[in-house]
Amino acid sequence: MPKYVNNVLKKFNHNPTKFPQYSPNHYNPIVYGKEGQQQFAPSQVTEPNLPKDNIRYVQSMVESFLYYARAIDCTMLPALNKISKSQANPTQVTLDEHKQLLDYANTYQNVSVRYRASAMIRNIETDAAYLVLPKAKRRLAGYYYMGHNRQAQATRAVNGAILVECKTIDHVVASAAEAETAGLFHNTQHTIPIRRNLIALGHPQPPTPIKTDNSTAHGFTYEQKISKSWDMRYYWLRDRQNQQQLDIFWEKGTDNNSDYFTEHDTTLHHRDIRSTYVHDKPGECNVVVSKRKNLSSEFVNAVTSFLRVR
Repeated sequence: MPKYVNNVLKKFNHNPTKFPQYSPNHYNPIVYGKEGQQQFAPSQVTEPNLPKDNIRYVQSMVESFLYYARAIDCTMLPALNKISKSQANPTQVTLDEHKQLLDYANTYQNVSVRYRASAMIRNIETDAAYLVLPKAKRRLAGYYYMGHNRQAQATRAVNGAILVECKTIDHVVASAAEAETAGLFHNTQHTIPIRRNLIALGHPQPPTPIKTDNSTAHGFTYEQKISKSWDMRYYWLRDRQNQQQLDIFWEKGTDNNSDYFTEHDTTLHHRDIRSTYVHDKPGECNVVVSKRKNLSSEFVNAVTSFLRVR
């Protein structure tokens, strides 16, 4: 979407506070206490709400970037999800998160999604995070892409996403396993109409491969064990599995591409993983390097060449 980010930045008269900004959201490092020490949730923000003009400002930003994030730069979705939860009553913290996301968008303005030829088989990778949002909320994520069957896809690179889900789980879940099952349920429900559309377009679909990194959620689909307290609608997963519309399987979390969208990570992780989901044009490196002051032209050219190769 050429010039879209630049136009949005002009719309908000945004002056970058940090350049380059490689992280779309603030990262709170995990603090590990002594053995057996209880972990406490972060204190609720007690700052006063922003004036009405600032509320409309934040809401307009979320509205402007949400479609762009779902269609092009999906790495913005976790930050947008967090900001949207407080956009009705934003505080200064919300405004700071908003400015950081705009700095991130300013750093990466030339973004595209790269699609590779495939067997046109719908693949989904699903994940969920437990207690990662204020008020003990949970977040689910799903990475949808066109690929190959389960066996062939295991040896191939992941394709560009045709849809990325990054949403808060509305209902209360009592465990991490139940949160994972909720994410699995949400993503499989979304895939059924798309699966039917692909068949109608002439792309026969085997049972849709759906990857989860939670063994309990995977096992629940095949055999019920101590799960009566879980919502009965999750039995829908087993029903669709019996109809051979789904092929739910387990794989370790390091190979799950939806894991990125459930939590907030370090800047280093954002930089390392970004190329998995989006493609940044080489010319963008010139913008980042040329903004630095007191650098010789030879040094700038050398760094630019290195960034392009990397």
